[in-house]
Amino acid sequence: MDVIKNKVSSVFFQYSIPSVLGMLAISSASIVDGYFIGNYVGDLGLAAINISLPIFSLLFGLSLMLAIGGSVTSGKLIGEKDIKNASLIFTKTVICIIGFSFITCFLLFINIETILYLLGSTDDLIKISMEYMSILLIFLPFLMIGIVLDYFVRVDNRPNLAFIALLSSAVVHVLLDWILIVHLEKGIFDAALATGISELVLIIILLPHFFSEKGSLKFVKPIGNFIQIIKAAYNGASEFVNEISVGITILIFNYIMIKTFSVEGVSAFAVINYLLWIGIMISFGISDSLQPIISKNFGAKEDKRIEDFLKIAFLTTGFVGFLMIILILFIPEQLSNIFLEDSNFETKQIVLDFSKFIWIAFLFNGANLILSAYFTAVHKPLESIFIAISRSLIFPVIFIATLPFVFDKNGIFLAIPMAEAVTFIIAIILFKKKSK
Repeated sequence: MDVIKNKVSSVFFQYSIPSVLGMLAISSASIVDGYFIGNYVGDLGLAAINISLPIFSLLFGLSLMLAIGGSVTSGKLIGEKDIKNASLIFTKTVICIIGFSFITCFLLFINIETILYLLGSTDDLIKISMEYMSILLIFLPFLMIGIVLDYFVRVDNRPNLAFIALLSSAVVHVLLDWILIVHLEKGIFDAALATGISELVLIIILLPHFFSEKGSLKFVKPIGNFIQIIKAAYNGASEFVNEISVGITILIFNYIMIKTFSVEGVSAFAVINYLLWIGIMISFGISDSLQPIISKNFGAKEDKRIEDFLKIAFLTTGFVGFLMIILILFIPEQLSNIFLEDSNFETKQIVLDFSKFIWIAFLFNGANLILSAYFTAVHKPLESIFIAISRSLIFPVIFIATLPFVFDKNGIFLAIPMAEAVTFIIAIILFKKKSK
């Protein structure tokens, strides 16, 4: 498919549908993971996962920074018909992620107990959290490498292959969860093992593309220095900042929730995160699919097409937000029942109280993700970083520190929606200013 010449709507949906389905596959696997852990391990298992999320944010952020920064740079070069240098960027990006992933995960592994205590783990949670993370850190480098390969496969005109890889990984994840947690009753240890093994599937499916005739990107000799990769990573820094910011925000929320509501508060926040994740991952899939499309059209100087892609993206994420609002407003109890046993009355009540406010976030978060992706694709990383850090760190922290003084416990629940709303205003101002 020629993303520079083909019909805008056809290109958009042929890229966005596999991307969204892939994100849904990954998020649904994580949600099913939460279902099995919540119902067969208990709310302590959910709390342990939520305590560990800042570690995921760090590693996922490193992966996205290199994956998006490198693939957008390659996409621009492909749009300029410079396949040789596009392949060079690809090769160097893969080398970097291999080195970063194994070194970072090793350092985390040998210090995991100390890190978990720093993340707010209590004595009740430390054993189960260590059991979960010790296994997962062995496999996480393969996930990080798989993410990078996924982005380059998409920019190399194979979005359907990227979707197949994500879907296959999700299916393996769910099947292993059922076998190990439900059938064999192995608990949190094998929940981590199921997650880890499923991450290997990404590499197994995606790697052969770069040795096939269908791929234009190839592994080449990494001649020259790595300055280009540093610049590419800087362009993808908004995604790293976003993920790190999410991790810090979760850390702060976990602290506030455990102080205000005890361990049940952390478990309830884990459930809310799953609900947020569903809608955000769909919008993220849409915004993600825009980056290779816009970067290539940017390289080809097709400004009108970029504008048309953005219009469709805004309409689509708006529709997704509307559906999520309907679900959260009308069936919050049924949604909480997916993850919590009938006896967890206190945790469920916190989830229901949170649901009364969290739906507001879906009015704005889709547009915020689209605008952040747009700025990355047109090589304006500072604007993208500012939007990312505003919605995921600056305003959530400001509001969770101030709103409880005005609205008591409801102020905690309002912090995330208010952060998205204020970020939306800033993002629109930046877009109108820069798009001129």
